[in-house]
Amino acid sequence: MEKEPKKTKDSTESEVRDVIAAFEQILEAVPNDRLALETLFDAYRQIGDLATALGYLVRLGQTAAEDGDKDSAPDLISKLNSIGGSSPEAQETIARLEKLLEKKPSAATATSRAAENKRKAVDITPELALAWNLTQAGELSQEDYSNVVHDLSENSSRHIEVPITVLHVLHDRTFKNIEKVMNFISTDSGLPILSLTNFEVQKDAYKMLPIEFMMHRAALPFEAMGEDLLVAILNPYDTELQEDVRRTTGRKCHFYLVAAETYDSCLSSIRKALEFQDAKDNKDKAK
Repeated sequence: MEKEPKKTKDSTESEVRDVIAAFEQILEAVPNDRLALETLFDAYRQIGDLATALGYLVRLGQTAAEDGDKDSAPDLISKLNSIGGSSPEAQETIARLEKLLEKKPSAATATSRAAENKRKAVDITPELALAWNLTQAGELSQEDYSNVVHDLSENSSRHIEVPITVLHVLHDRTFKNIEKVMNFISTDSGLPILSLTNFEVQKDAYKMLPIEFMMHRAALPFEAMGEDLLVAILNPYDTELQEDVRRTTGRKCHFYLVAAETYDSCLSSIRKALEFQDAKDNKDKAK
């Protein structure tokens, strides 16, 4: 029922470079954004540009040292030793991180580090790639793109209970051409648009995925048809997400593009149903 896009080496590298462009723009506004530095390190390493990757890794290590992030230090030291070799910048950063590990963290430092590291909980890379693709296709202006990137980055650092997606940002900004954007995404990806308001979400379907998955990964099973599962998503280009859904549910899945507001409405209903069931179960245990 759904069209599975096939990735080639060239298309994968193109997607990585789209992500690079998006995160480099974030760094122009926030030079020490750790999510951006970490993502750019991974992205450049993925395409084989180790010199540039090392530069971002060094910046990430220096920022972690300034933040007093002892939790990240061992992993960063290992990566710097592996990739940096005898680079003076890498060795200087390693020395700073090793010195950091010798210090006892204060409560204030630990609190500050925990707040900063919230960004790492949400991977917005696929959404940044989608925003870039829409801009390249002329569906978003450069100003729209900058606003979307800004909101995605800001939202990724907050504790929110709905997915962080391009469609959510456009909806929140009352973007006037959002239906046109959705039609473009549907046509380009081959995934049909579906209105969730026409369905009563089935318990047997949504229980196939953890609520945290639906909240943070933007995939929601809404109906089971035999061994097949119908799943609502907000980014058809995130093929890793689709594979994770298949692997987690163990079902043949058919994916549909849905609007952000109807996704959130269904997610809210599921959350309430699960909370009600938990309360009932606890009451039964207490008897």
